[in-house]
Amino acid sequence: MNKRSYKNEIEFQTFEPYTYLQDKHISYLKQLENFVQKSPFLPHYHLYPKTGLMNDPNGIAYFNKQYQFFYQWFPFEPNHGMKHWGHCKSSNLVHWEDKGIALIPDQEYEKNGCYSGNSIEKDDLLYLFYTANYKTPQGKIPKQAVSIMDKAGVIQKSKNNPIIDGAPEGMSGEIRDPFVFERDGSYYMLLGAKDEHEVGQLLLYTSQDLIDWVYQGIIYLPIDKGYMLECPSLIQVEGKDVLIISSMGLEKEETRYQNQFSTVYLVGKLDLVNKVFYEEYSDEVDSGFDFYATQSFYGKNNVPMMVAWFGCGEQELPSDKDMWKHGLTMPYELKLKQNRLTHFVVPELLEQFKKKQLFHNAKITTESNTYHLTFEVSDHQDEMSIQFGYSKDYWKLQFDFKQDQISVDRSNLDIPVDVQNGEIRKATGLNKNRYQVDVFVDNSFVEIFINEGEKSFAFRTFNMTTQHHDVIFDWEAIGEIGYYQAVKS
Repeated sequence: MNKRSYKNEIEFQTFEPYTYLQDKHISYLKQLENFVQKSPFLPHYHLYPKTGLMNDPNGIAYFNKQYQFFYQWFPFEPNHGMKHWGHCKSSNLVHWEDKGIALIPDQEYEKNGCYSGNSIEKDDLLYLFYTANYKTPQGKIPKQAVSIMDKAGVIQKSKNNPIIDGAPEGMSGEIRDPFVFERDGSYYMLLGAKDEHEVGQLLLYTSQDLIDWVYQGIIYLPIDKGYMLECPSLIQVEGKDVLIISSMGLEKEETRYQNQFSTVYLVGKLDLVNKVFYEEYSDEVDSGFDFYATQSFYGKNNVPMMVAWFGCGEQELPSDKDMWKHGLTMPYELKLKQNRLTHFVVPELLEQFKKKQLFHNAKITTESNTYHLTFEVSDHQDEMSIQFGYSKDYWKLQFDFKQDQISVDRSNLDIPVDVQNGEIRKATGLNKNRYQVDVFVDNSFVEIFINEGEKSFAFRTFNMTTQHHDVIFDWEAIGEIGYYQAVKS
């Protein structure tokens, strides 16, 4: 693994957790940005923070003929502190232009941070909704706010903020992450919440102008909601409603809900009049270690898409010492297969793995650590595995056809990752005797897709920092490996 000496590189400054970005900080952040760029763990085709901590994707939209990606950002340290909104944009989901800070929590009503939310276009303007975090000694007072971006990229906070102030009767102060959508000529807002009985709830508001909002009540969900719901999003896929929610406090199962927090989807129909979601199918979105806080949106040509935070909860990671933490998943297209939501890498990114090499053996030595490996696995034996790395430093992908399980094991890594939350993740298989497998390795970021996203695993490893490593199958495999070739603009 690459080693790094920190001696005399930079003199780190310390910040009170609720510090917001000001002009006096710019010089230091530029030094910090240069320091981060020397990290051996940086990805090539995943978005990551220039400095500090990145978490929830926010306000994602295809607006003004470009993808607008916003995200939670604490720029000063790789910890959860005062949340700003960062912003980058792209015309092709490959080359990104960094636009810096979009929202700075410099107003009294957002004195503890600009938290998560989504966006919606109206009259050639992009309305950016977010939770204005406001803490008091007695607890949080939930406030929702909006900023408006024009086609020149100028963002202004509404003079009407907060547009929702306080909690409905029976709710706690934990209400956040507005998701706004339009249906039948009206606007609706979903909000994640916790009620006074410590049960997660999904709240519904309505508006005619995106500014004045009226509370409608609680949406009934036919699933375990844990003690708190976060980051709700709703999108239509092939004519059906897909509701995605991030839940805290779900009881662990053998193959589901193993992370500190979990993300679940429901396929069916949202009845806004009766405030009921009629479920036809539900499951966990991803089975890996590092996946949470998804946001769904419509991309170019109204394609249903999704992106998620490449992280989960409070974690210590080896990249912390390099002063950056986490990132975003690749953008996905959403489809349905027999009512099961699938998510798979957008074609624009797939096309960038240009240098392709066929293989027909049990061992590959890769040419770089940014690649896409694809192969098939079938039940000609009960158990099969693939090892990624070297003899004393590897992670393993395993298939157990007898038990109908697929798993990822990080217990053999030289640098342990988030061990307190477990080192193995399992997914129930699909009761099939053959799988199409796609593995995307981007240095320390890994995403695995089974049957183009019927199952998936997103997770971090820190054994991929050399120019190449071994991929060892316990059978003679046939497949293809492609290397990422895009040049960053």
